[in-house]
Amino acid sequence: MVKCDKCGKETVMPYRCNYCGGYFCDEHRLPEFHNCSGAFNRPKNTIPIGSYTTSNNSYGGSYTSSRIIRPYWFSKQEIRDLFFGMLIILFAPLIRLWEYFFEFPVIVVSAMLILTLAFILHELAHKFAAQRLGLWAEFRLSVSGIILTLLSFLLVQTSIFPVMFVAPGAVVIAGMLRWDEYGKVSVAGPAINILQAIIYFIIFLFTNNYSIAELSVYGMAVNSGLALFNLIPFGIFDGMKIFKWNWKIWILLVLIAGSIFAFIWF
Repeated sequence: MVKCDKCGKETVMPYRCNYCGGYFCDEHRLPEFHNCSGAFNRPKNTIPIGSYTTSNNSYGGSYTSSRIIRPYWFSKQEIRDLFFGMLIILFAPLIRLWEYFFEFPVIVVSAMLILTLAFILHELAHKFAAQRLGLWAEFRLSVSGIILTLLSFLLVQTSIFPVMFVAPGAVVIAGMLRWDEYGKVSVAGPAINILQAIIYFIIFLFTNNYSIAELSVYGMAVNSGLALFNLIPFGIFDGMKIFKWNWKIWILLVLIAGSIFAFIWF
């Protein structure tokens, strides 16, 4: 357990600020929320789009901020981290599925693609939602995330845990956020997984092909499980931010994802 340098709260998975080097809890991980003393500068090629002042934020006080526009922009480091993140996700299940690859290559490749899309679209949804608000947002690998991803894969194989935790990294966001904006950025990830699960559910209902039906069930399991895991309403999870922003939306997402998950397993 590490204590947050801002509020002193102990946290299992602290965030390390790249600017001041301090360790912070989820609520104070952004530079603006812990009065960062480091060299917190804007990325290059950013465009100011005005400023605002507000006193309606969860941390008290008021602040003024200039928003920036970088829609759908990727840095070289981000592309590298995304590439290695996808390799990690592909590598783990391939160990178990390799023996079936030459006999059922299309099935194995399709399953790996489903898992990769569940991860990459989740992170890109967070990134693009933040960028549309004029915020700096890039994916970064995480050592703790890589360890948890590989560990959860082992637990799934031993039937200890029903769903694989897929998160070798996360989107890092910098810029002033109100809680309603924080909630909207956070909801994008689970929402895109639920959308994918619904698409697989529709395919499952209308297909007569056994292989496609099995892949659809796998797609529902991966995406509904990933959505439910991220909707946990505490700690570093998306669910905590969504619940604080709008608990009704949080309940709706949990009900939809939970219904699809229950349909598969029960």
